[in-house]
Amino acid sequence: MTSSKWVKKLCMTTALTATFLVAPTLFAPESLAQVSGPAITFQSGQLANHARIAVDIPGDATYSITVNDRVLRITLDSVFSPDFSAFGAANLRQIGNPRVSYIGGRTLIDFDVLPGVSPRDFRSGNFLIVDVYGGDQTASLPAFVDSGAFTPPPATGDEPETGEPIEENTDTSGGEGVPAENNLQNDDELGSTTDISTVSRQEQSGPIRLLGLPEVTNPDQEAVDVAVTEVENGISLSFNWPIDAAAAVFERGEYLWVVFDQTYAFDPKGMIDAGSLVSDRIHTVEQLEHLDALVLRMSVRTNQNYVVEKDARRWIVYLKDTPAKPRFPIIPERRNEGANGQQIFVAASDVGRKIEVEDPDIGDYFVVMPLARQGSGLAQDFSYASAELAETAQGIVITPLTDFVNVERYTDGVAISSSGNDFLSSSRLSRATGIGSDLQTGFARLIDFANWRIGPSWEYRKNKTRLLYELSLRQLDDRNEVRWKLARYYLAHGRAAEALGILERMLEEDPLLSQNTEFLAVRGVANFKQGRLDAALADLSARELEAEQDAELWLLLVEEKKGHYEKALEHYRRGKDVMGTYDTNDRAEISLAAVRSAIETGDIELAQQELALLNGVDLNEDQLLETLFQAARISEMQGDFDTAFAQYDELTGASNRWISARARYARIRYGLRNGDLNYTDAIDQLERLRYAWRGDKFEITLLNDLAEYYFATKQYTAGLSALRAGVSYYPEEASELKMLLRMGQVFKDLFVNNGADEMTPVAAISLFYQFQDLTPLGPEGDFMVRRLAARMVSVDLLDNAASLLEYQVSQRTEGAARAQIAAQLAKIYIMDSRPEQAIEILRATREPRLPNDIVSNRRHVEARALVEQGRYEEAEVMLEDDSSADAEVLRTDIFWGSKEWPKLINTVQRILGDGWRRNQALNSLQRLNLIRLTIGMTFMDDRAGLIEMRRRYGNQMRSGDFANAFELLTNDQELSGRELGAIASQIASVEKLQTFMREYRSDFSGR
Repeated sequence: MTSSKWVKKLCMTTALTATFLVAPTLFAPESLAQVSGPAITFQSGQLANHARIAVDIPGDATYSITVNDRVLRITLDSVFSPDFSAFGAANLRQIGNPRVSYIGGRTLIDFDVLPGVSPRDFRSGNFLIVDVYGGDQTASLPAFVDSGAFTPPPATGDEPETGEPIEENTDTSGGEGVPAENNLQNDDELGSTTDISTVSRQEQSGPIRLLGLPEVTNPDQEAVDVAVTEVENGISLSFNWPIDAAAAVFERGEYLWVVFDQTYAFDPKGMIDAGSLVSDRIHTVEQLEHLDALVLRMSVRTNQNYVVEKDARRWIVYLKDTPAKPRFPIIPERRNEGANGQQIFVAASDVGRKIEVEDPDIGDYFVVMPLARQGSGLAQDFSYASAELAETAQGIVITPLTDFVNVERYTDGVAISSSGNDFLSSSRLSRATGIGSDLQTGFARLIDFANWRIGPSWEYRKNKTRLLYELSLRQLDDRNEVRWKLARYYLAHGRAAEALGILERMLEEDPLLSQNTEFLAVRGVANFKQGRLDAALADLSARELEAEQDAELWLLLVEEKKGHYEKALEHYRRGKDVMGTYDTNDRAEISLAAVRSAIETGDIELAQQELALLNGVDLNEDQLLETLFQAARISEMQGDFDTAFAQYDELTGASNRWISARARYARIRYGLRNGDLNYTDAIDQLERLRYAWRGDKFEITLLNDLAEYYFATKQYTAGLSALRAGVSYYPEEASELKMLLRMGQVFKDLFVNNGADEMTPVAAISLFYQFQDLTPLGPEGDFMVRRLAARMVSVDLLDNAASLLEYQVSQRTEGAARAQIAAQLAKIYIMDSRPEQAIEILRATREPRLPNDIVSNRRHVEARALVEQGRYEEAEVMLEDDSSADAEVLRTDIFWGSKEWPKLINTVQRILGDGWRRNQALNSLQRLNLIRLTIGMTFMDDRAGLIEMRRRYGNQMRSGDFANAFELLTNDQELSGRELGAIASQIASVEKLQTFMREYRSDFSGR
C-alpha cells in the first residue's frame, strides 16, 4: 500500500487544507472573472469520523445551512466568488460534488451528501467550519462530473437563478413555518415543520415567547432572576439563586431543559430585556409545574452546545456554537450487588434531589438527578435494555424503559436497578465506545491516550513487541500505518522521544504529513512532553489546527511552561469547554496549568475556581500536593501569611521535589520578610536549594534572588556570577528579568560611580578582569578603564595598567580620545622605565587637529620620555616655544641632566619667583629645585649667589627635606668635590620620586 493510500485509509486528512487531496477543476477561470463578489476559498478534509468543510467567509457575513434529502446547501447572504481548487471532493465520504448558483443577491452552494447525515457548524477565527457526520455508509455519492455548473450572478436580484438548485425555503418568518407577525404568540402553530431542516443564524426575528410562566408581581417575592451576557461564540444565562441549589442541564426533544432541585419562582425579565441576543438562540421559555423543583424548558436553535459553570450560588449556562463537553464527564459502570442483582451505578458527588418529570409532548416520564458540582454530566448517551441515560451538560437524566426500573440516590452517586432479569442483558453503548472516538457527538479528540495505550501498562513490552512484529511484516514503502500506531503507543506510555523518532521516520517517507491535522497534533504533544517548547508551539499553532478546540488545551500547557501566562489563559478560555473529553489525569494537569497561569497574572478568582473544581477529583499524589501548594500561594497573596506559611512548612518535606523545593523557597522569603532570617542565612539556604531542583524558571528565580542578596551584602563577584549563570542557562527568561541589564548597572556603579573604591585595589582589579565583557562601549567605558588603570598604578601594577590602556588605544578609541589615552599610557611606560615605548605610542597616535590642552600634555610627556633617555637637546627643542609652568619644571630636569648650570640657575629662579619676600613655605619640588640651584651656583663658584640664597630662603630651609644639604651649600665654608658629589647623589636618589613620579601618580589618582 502506498503512503497516499495509507493516508486515505487512516483518514488523517487535514481539516483546513487539502494539500494532499487531488481536486478536480470545477470552474473555468474566465467564468470566475465574471463574479463581482469577493473570493472565498473552500477547503476540505476527511477525518476519522466526519468530513469537514472550511470556508473563509467574512466575519460579518450571515449564513444558513439546510439539508433536504441528499443535498446540503450553504446559503450566504451576499454575492461571493467560490474557489474550489483546494476542495478534495473525490476523497470525502459523506459529501461531494459542489455547485454554485445565485438568487436575490445571495450565494447558494449545494453539495451531494449521503442519506441521514448530520451537519454541525461553528465559526473558528476567519473560518466557517461545517462538519458532516454519520450518513448511510452503504449508500454512495453520485460520481463527480465537471459540468461547468458555475453560473455568474444575474444582473439584478429579481432574475431567476440558474443551475436548478433545490427548492428554496422562502418562509421569511425565521421560525419553523410560523408567520413572522405571529411567530411568538400563537401556541397552536408551534408544531409546524417544513421538509427542510434549517440551521440558521437568523432563525428568530421576533421577541422571545414565554409559556406557562407565573407572573412575578410582588417585588418582595423571592425569585430566581436571569442575566444575559454575550460571550465569544454564544451567550450566557446567569441564574442568580438566593440559596444553594443543584442543577441539571440537557437537551431533550429539541428543547433545552434547565432543572434546579429547589422550588422558586422564575423571573425572565433579563431574557426579555436582552432582545435579539436571546431570541436568535432561544425561541420560547416555558416553566413546567413541579412541586419539588424549578423546571424550565426552552425551544432553542439547533446545533448549539452547552457549558455549565457555577459561581457561589449563581449557575451560568452557556449556549455556544463551538463544540463542548462536560468538564467532569460521568461514566456509568456495571455492578453486581449479589442478592439485589445487577445495577448501573453512576458515581457522582453532591447529588441533589431526585426529580421525576413528565415530558408534556411525549407523555413519558424521566428522572433528573441535579448535581451541585459544576460541569458534571454524561458526555454521551448510554442505552440499556431497561433504561437510557441521556447526554447532559450538567446532572444525570434517566429514562426508564420499563415499569420495573428503580433509581436511588446515594451520597456517592446514583444507582439504577431493575426488578426484572433483563436490565443488563442487552446493555450497550448507543454510540462508539470511548468518549474520545464518539461518532455522533460532534467532537472527536485529537489526543486519546487511553485508547492509544492498547492495554494496561504492565503489558507494555508485550504490546510493543507485537506492534514491532506487525511493522516488520509490512513492505518497506507501506509501513506508515503501523508506525502511526506505534508512535501514538509510545506517546501514550510517556515515551515522547521514541514517538518523535517514529514520527520523523514517517515524515521522511511521506513529507505531506507535515500538513496533516492529526500528525501535527501528535507531534506537537510529543514535542511538549520532550520539553521542546518552541517546536511544540509551532506544531500546535499550525493553521491546520485552528479549528480544533482541544489543541487549545495543549497550547495552554506549552505557553504556561514557557511563562507566557496571559497567552496560556487565552488558550484555556478557548478550549476549556472540551476538557471533559480527557481522562482525569490529563484534566487535572490542564487545570493546574490554568491555576499557575492565573496566579502569575493575579487572577486569584479564576485560580480559586479551578482549585475548587479539583476538590473530590481522583488526583494522583503529585497533583494533590500541588493543589495544596497553590492554595498556600493564594493565601499568601491574600495576606493570610500564617495559613500560607504553615502550609509551606508542611510541604517542605513533601516527596515531590518540585513542590518541596518551592515550599522551601517560599519559607525563606517569609523568613526574610518577618526578620527570622538575614541575608547571609538566606544566601546559605538558597545556595543549598539550588541543588534540590535544577531547571525551568524556578532555578532562574533562585539565581535572581541570590544576586540581589549578594549585592546587598557587597559580595559583588558572587552576585554577578549568579546573574551570569542565569543569562547563560536561561537566556529568554533572563531577558524578561533584565539580568544582563542589572549586571551592566552593577558593573557601572562599581567602576564609574566609585562603588569599587570600598574594595581593595587587588579585589577590584580581579573583579574587573572576571567580568570585563560588561565594560560599556563609548566614553563611559573608556572612563571606566582609565579609572581602573589608575587603581592599578596606585599599587604599582604598571604592566596590568598598561595592558588595559593598550587595548583602549588599539581597539576602542579614535581621534582625540585615542590621543589623550595614549598620553596616559606613555606616562605609565615612563614610570615603568620604558621611555622608548612612551615615545613610540605618542608618535603612533598623532592626530592633525587636537585640542590645545591635549597637544600640550602629549608634548610634555614626550619631553619627559626624552629626558629619561638622556636626549636633553631634543627635549629642550621640543619645549622651545612653551612657557607653561609644566614646561619650566621639565627644563629644570633637562638642564640638571645636561649640567647646563647657567640655564638651570635662571630657570629655577623664574620658578621660585619672589615668594621668599612673603616668607612662603616651600613645597617638595621647590625645595629640590632650590638645592639644584645652589649646587649649580657652587659649580659656578658663585659665592655671592649662594649667600643671597641663604638670605632669602634660610628660614624656610631650617628644617624639612634637604635642610642639612642647604646648610652645607650656603655657608661660608668651601666644599670639597667629594662632599658635593655626596649631596648630588642624595638628590639623584630621590629626585624622580619628588618630581614627575609623584606628579604622574597624582595625575592618575585624580581620574
